[in-house]
Order: sequence, then C-alpha cells, then structure tokens
Amino acid sequence: MLEDMRQQIASAAIKMREWEEMPRVSDEEEKQIIEHIALFDHSDEFRDVRISGVDGSGDYPTLSYNDSFVYVTVAQGSSYRSHRAHGLQEEESLPPLIRVTWLPASNDASSLELRDDLADLAGEELLQTLANSDYRSLKARLSRKDTPPVQLAEHLLLPHAHDAGNLRIQLCSTAEFGMALRIIKSSDEGAYVLVDTTMSLPLVTRKDASLFFEHVKRRCCSEARDRGVRFLALSKSHGLPSIGLIEGLAREKGGLPEGASAEHWFLRLPVQGIDGWAFSLAEERLLPPPGAITYLVRFHRTTPVMRLDMDRRFWEEHIKGDELAEQALFQDLDYACHDQRCYGYPYPIHAGMAARR
Repeated sequence: MLEDMRQQIASAAIKMREWEEMPRVSDEEEKQIIEHIALFDHSDEFRDVRISGVDGSGDYPTLSYNDSFVYVTVAQGSSYRSHRAHGLQEEESLPPLIRVTWLPASNDASSLELRDDLADLAGEELLQTLANSDYRSLKARLSRKDTPPVQLAEHLLLPHAHDAGNLRIQLCSTAEFGMALRIIKSSDEGAYVLVDTTMSLPLVTRKDASLFFEHVKRRCCSEARDRGVRFLALSKSHGLPSIGLIEGLAREKGGLPEGASAEHWFLRLPVQGIDGWAFSLAEERLLPPPGAITYLVRFHRTTPVMRLDMDRRFWEEHIKGDELAEQALFQDLDYACHDQRCYGYPYPIHAGMAARR
C-alpha cells in the first residue's frame, strides 16, 4: 500500500510539472502582455495621502450549548497619513467592531437574529444597504431579472446556526466591509481605503439568491464613488496559473537579466468589450469580476505578485486613459509598502491585522 501511494504521488508530481511546462499563451498574446505591462518608479519621496486598512476576524463558534451557538466577530481599521519626516504616521481610528452573535438551532429564530447582527455589522438597516448598493443593478444585468430590495432580503442565503464555516465567511466579510464603509463615510476625497480581499461576487449571476456581504461590498463601492475615495481590494492570492510566465515578461519589459526579479510593475487585465485583447491565463475565472477592474501588481522583489481590484465606474471616471493618474495610484500604494515589518505590502492593512489580534 505504501509503495502504491508513493507511485501515485510521483505520478501526480510528473503531471503537475508537465502541466506547468505546457505553453500557456501564444506569441501574439505574449506581445500584448509585454505591451500592457507598465513600470512605475519606487516611491520614496513625500506623498500627501491618507491610507486606511481594514481586516476582520473572529471565533466561530466561541461556544455551543445544547441547541445554541455563540459566534464572536471582530473588525479593525487603521488609518495613516504620510508625514514628510516620519513616513506613515498613525491617525486616530474608528473604534473596532465587536459583535457577539447568538444563534439558536431553530431556523426561523436563527434567521431573525442573524439578519439583525449582519445589519449591525454593516452599520445600516438591512433594506437600506440593499437599496443603496449597486449590487442590485449588476445582478439585474447579469441574471436578466430586476429584483426589488424586499425580495432580495427574503432570498438572502443565511447559514444554519451550526454551520460554522459559512457563518465565519458571512459574519467576518460583513464586518470587514462594514468597517470599510464606516471609514469611507469618514474620509475626505482622495483618501485610500484598502481591504485584504477581492471584488468577486459569488452569486451575482443568480436571479434571486445572494449573500449579504456582496451587497455591503458594492455598497462600499457606491459610497466611495460619491465621496471620491479610492476603495481598493488587494489580495496576496491572485489564483492564476503560470504566474512565473508573467513575471518573466515583466523582467523582459524592464530590461533585466535572466534570473533577476522584476519589481514595481503592474498589468491591468483586459475587459471584454473595452480592450482589444484577451488574457487566456484567466481561463474560466471571472476576471475582472463584474463591476470591477483587476490588476496584477508587484511592489518589491521579495513579495509575491498580488491582485488589486477596484470599482470599474471609479476607474472609468478617475483612472481610464490617464497614465499619470494610474502611475500615481501605484506609487501611493508603494509609499505605504516601506515599513520593515511588511516591506512590499501596504502597512495599513498589516496594521489592521495586527490590531484585531
């Protein structure tokens, strides 16, 4: 049995290697990727910006007793302003979100409790969030059905009280975006609010069903647009195969020798109907997500390639066609990546993670 397992592992390793070695893009697509990779300068000069980072966590469940479950959810935001002499200087932050959720095994009672707690985490009445988020319009376009907020509320997918895995996702995500929404509402025009996630919307193509945090995520986008705030989702996991190929093309674009690591570059993934080329490495992945723009970016050679998502309408109004604005955005983020505790990654998000621990 042990020898058979070893053979299976060896076979799987060979298949993985052959899969990675397969040519994944055509010569023409390589040329398009190189053409669209953009380099930006390392930002070590004073830049007058305010950058906030948000992160969420919790304990799922904290305890259970008979037919009841208790979950604790925490979200923390940290805000910094650039300082001419001291880099990023911490500013007063909003109080952390802490929510203790009690859910009985009864589905009806649990649903009522969970709806109330989700609304509290979002910081708005549930129907207010559903009405003011642009998630509804995205869903209507993709599912070809315009569903009113009351009906969306009725069809929210709410896990059972004992479903700790799904409750963790729903409570933690809602808390994180709820904290981001609070910071957006308290921010001035031009400020940055960063979250450690993506702009993906798992159920946006479904006619009625949705997850409440999807609505809160897009609520952040619409509120940020109204206030001129840059709401960005930055993920350390891009989920793309053969990223080494992209890194090699970035190295080629930068004129670096073989074996060197390219840094300070970004690549905006094409949008169907806007750009005249396709990115085959995305395969069946929905990239960019509906209503969003997606970049691959690398700030420093010691950190991995990351994925950055932003609201598409904000991009169209403030970034599209303006190379200087696009460069400035990544230089601002690079300025926030200079703390030695997380060099190459925006410190405000790291600080949010550390604070909620």
